[in-house]
Amino acid sequence: MKRILLAGIAAATASVVVHAQEDRALKFPENYATQFTQYFSGDRFLNDDQTIRIYANAIALEGARKNGKMPSGSVLVAELFAARTDDNGKIAKSALGRKLPGKMKAIAVMERRDGWGDQYEEGMKVGNWEFEVFSPDGKNLNKDTSACRACHQPLNSSEFMFSLEHLIASQ
Repeated sequence: MKRILLAGIAAATASVVVHAQEDRALKFPENYATQFTQYFSGDRFLNDDQTIRIYANAIALEGARKNGKMPSGSVLVAELFAARTDDNGKIAKSALGRKLPGKMKAIAVMERRDGWGDQYEEGMKVGNWEFEVFSPDGKNLNKDTSACRACHQPLNSSEFMFSLEHLIASQ
């Protein structure tokens, strides 16, 4: 009887852990282009051959306007484009010297929720943000987002965002 009770407790605990992890899986925000605010479009400085366009949901926008803090429920969506190239294969630039967007390659999503990130070791925590990468048509690419976490991790003073100043200025 004791073994049956312990097995039942173990199964229930495993179910709660799996359910908690499923709740952290980011869903593709279907209507982000019309329901979110686009606040940045330009060169993606970390990738010489890409441009980026970033959107924020109303929760993130309100937090930026209120105090520059991203509350739980903030969602950012980044459209990643290959930079256009000229006939010689070199990155094409505008008269302003900026890269021109070509074909959309992926859509990255950052979402912040209270308690998210507790499962990561200290050097990989990014202020309760989770990351996911989708194809341009919204299919989850099941990418390992460790590189996202590592890149954003040093940005503690800007809510772990490269674009916080742009979001605040978008008022």
